[in-house]
Amino acid sequence: MRNIWKRLSIRHKITSIIVLTVVLVIVTILPVVSYMLKDALSKQQQGRLTSVKNLVLNLFDDYQGKVTGYAGLFSNDREIKDTLFYHTELAGEREHPLRAVTRLYKSFGIDSVEVGDRRGRVIAVAENPDRYDSDRSSDMLIKNALRGRVASGIELAEKGFIIRASAPVYYNESQLIGTITAGILLDNRLLSKIKELSSTDIIITDNKNSVVSSTYRDKASLDQEKHLIMRFPLNDVSGNGIGNVLILQEDRLPMILAKVHLTIFALISAIAAVSIFVLFITMKKLTRPIVMLKEGAERIGMGEFGYRINIASGDEMGGLAESFNKMAHNLENLRSMEERLRQAERLAAVGKFAAGIAHEINNPIGNVIGIAKLMGKNYVDNDAREDIETIIKNADRCARITKDLLSYSRQSPPRKEPVSLGALIDDAINTVKHQIRSDNIEITKRLCVNPAALSADPLQISQVLNNILLNAAQSIKGSGSIKIETLAAGDTAEVVITDTGCGMDEDIKDRIFDPFFTTKAVGEGTGLGLAISYGIVRNHGGEIFVESEKGRGSAFRIKLPIGEANG
Repeated sequence: MRNIWKRLSIRHKITSIIVLTVVLVIVTILPVVSYMLKDALSKQQQGRLTSVKNLVLNLFDDYQGKVTGYAGLFSNDREIKDTLFYHTELAGEREHPLRAVTRLYKSFGIDSVEVGDRRGRVIAVAENPDRYDSDRSSDMLIKNALRGRVASGIELAEKGFIIRASAPVYYNESQLIGTITAGILLDNRLLSKIKELSSTDIIITDNKNSVVSSTYRDKASLDQEKHLIMRFPLNDVSGNGIGNVLILQEDRLPMILAKVHLTIFALISAIAAVSIFVLFITMKKLTRPIVMLKEGAERIGMGEFGYRINIASGDEMGGLAESFNKMAHNLENLRSMEERLRQAERLAAVGKFAAGIAHEINNPIGNVIGIAKLMGKNYVDNDAREDIETIIKNADRCARITKDLLSYSRQSPPRKEPVSLGALIDDAINTVKHQIRSDNIEITKRLCVNPAALSADPLQISQVLNNILLNAAQSIKGSGSIKIETLAAGDTAEVVITDTGCGMDEDIKDRIFDPFFTTKAVGEGTGLGLAISYGIVRNHGGEIFVESEKGRGSAFRIKLPIGEANG
């Protein structure tokens, strides 16, 4: 076992420890939590049943008080007094008493209203008109009423348990002429109200355990193992038990415990999973710098000197990454210098070649132009004159090409003097506007507020600005815009010329400053304009870049150093 443990990796060892800890926690904590939770939930359920019991008793008391109020109110009803008096005087007349109790029965919406004479015999019952003349003198409620007291209590009647209250009826202050009794049934309506308030079922039984009223649907198949039951007695006005009230609540404790066990297990498992995940991320984060260094070394080995490692930490790995990035930066600068040297050598070779060709061609072209102009003066024939003009036009084009070649090959050192970059830009804008003669291209400028004094050759810089602005205008098909911005940062002045033209792909962008490379149609350009501009900017000690995407325009950035004029 010890050998196996030694062979495990650190990641596997830590994972094993966490898994064993989780198992130990589950085995130890789950039974304890289960017992504590079961005890707490049991007490909570019993407390809930007690609360429902108190609710039922309070409702019974409220209804008893309500019925007592009805009885007292009815005993003072004028019609009740008069009809009872007529019944006594007219020896048993029932029509008027029945009419009076029926009116109260319907008006107040209670379940029972009856009147009796002063001997305790029933005169009229509103809910059962055919019932009368029964002797209720032995009823405790009637006895109390005949003694001048209002009494109330619960009785078991034909329709079920009923809360009744009896009150004496006096014709005058001292003449007792009978009693009146009001009642409200403890039926399913009242129990449904209790169920609505408490979310528990209520069953009322008599002393023989026969169900009298209930909100429980399936009374015959009551599973006592699945329910918590609280039972308390129903007593009549004498305190004798006449039935029972059962409060039923579904015993959800087993289901809750099962869910709790599952939840605890899932929670502990989730914590373990998260811990393992965090451990994995931590290990990955700790080893990531090493992986990044390895990847960086491979990419630099493949020539990607611009690759950098982004490790923002102050530890040893951060220091190693910083040293690596410095090395990559130095290698990138070396490669950039090599590229510039190769470009300079290539341009110099092309310049010498171009100078030789231009020198050999320039004199013959001049002779051709001179002879053609002389012939044009001597010939009157229109056809011959048109041919001569064509010769002159094409010879002039050749002369312009040789002039550009000579300009490219003879790029003289700049005659630097203090210049206003804003003034040069204004002149270039006016020149290009005159050349393009288009109202569909909008040229705007945004110059820095406090431009630095620039030391440069104004003619050469104007040539660069004119060339780039003209190219930008020619790249716009239809309508568009050109924006010129100047920026000053430290010892460098920057001009950014952005257009909304056709843009260029990566292949064109890589060759845009090569001599004789052009994207224009044959006869529309020599491909030397940007090459000459590149040479001028380099001779000023500056840099020129292009940023472009096909179909999204281009942006040329010219960076020139700020310095003293050298004459």
